[in-house]
Amino acid sequence: MSLLESAVRFTYLSLSIASVYILVAVGFSIAFGTLKFVNMAHGALYLFGAYIGLFVAFEYNVGGSLGAYSPVGLDLGFAAALILVPVVVFAIGLVMERLIANPFYERSLLDQLLVTFGILLILQEFVAILVGRGGFSYDRTGWATGTIPLPGIGTASRWRIYVIAFTIVLLAVLYAFYKYTDYGLAVRAGTEDAEMVQMLGIKISRPFALIFAIGAAYAGLGGILGGSLFTVHPEIGIEILIPALLVVVVGGVGSLTGTIVAGLLLGVTFTATTRVYPEMATASLFLLAIIILSIKPTGLFGKEEVTA
Repeated sequence: MSLLESAVRFTYLSLSIASVYILVAVGFSIAFGTLKFVNMAHGALYLFGAYIGLFVAFEYNVGGSLGAYSPVGLDLGFAAALILVPVVVFAIGLVMERLIANPFYERSLLDQLLVTFGILLILQEFVAILVGRGGFSYDRTGWATGTIPLPGIGTASRWRIYVIAFTIVLLAVLYAFYKYTDYGLAVRAGTEDAEMVQMLGIKISRPFALIFAIGAAYAGLGGILGGSLFTVHPEIGIEILIPALLVVVVGGVGSLTGTIVAGLLLGVTFTATTRVYPEMATASLFLLAIIILSIKPTGLFGKEEVTA
């Protein structure tokens, strides 16, 4: 493999991993920066997205309590999972916002953190009881397999290019929602002064619930895309929290631009360290965060008042 081909491979590997980080971190950043809610259970939404996508798209022999009914799954194909999973996880996000987040909006940061992290552990254990603790892998269908020729450069993994393109489209849709819709305007205004927005006759709880559920749907999509790149097992909810939290903090709480830039930085760092010294891959993310936050405590694009 030539130096140019190696560089191309490194680029799309980094960007595909960064795409998963960004999709999960976007929802976390929305809840943290906009709603002032630290949702550690956000990792469970990624977990649900991965497993629901797995069983919508394929048919598997599983362990756990569902093992008696193996094989389990709808076998509708990967495209069906990409359509159905965000809808299902969006609904789960609405329920989570009403039953978990809403009662804790006015509670302390520590209360939010402990309760939602406990819920994440409970949900992970529930999934493990249902399907067992073994790992699963996504089987990519024909349209998602193979390589794409890059004239004069080499080839690139077809599916990883799709993951990158899909993420770009999703981020553009989210930006348009924030910038050009009435609900997006209500969310931005409510973030600045929720009491004044309510005095103007706008029921702010509805836009807040909607934006929370959209973040959940993005985490679910991240679960599908991450499931197609990594092994799916019940502990992935906690595993994804590490890079997602770091992306939010490094990029700046509540900043969509910061989330994207930090996701790219962490994706490149993780891929580079994996190739050179795999045992330090996760630790390298913390090292990068320490360096950046030492220089700029609010994160790359964070605002002082939001961080406070």
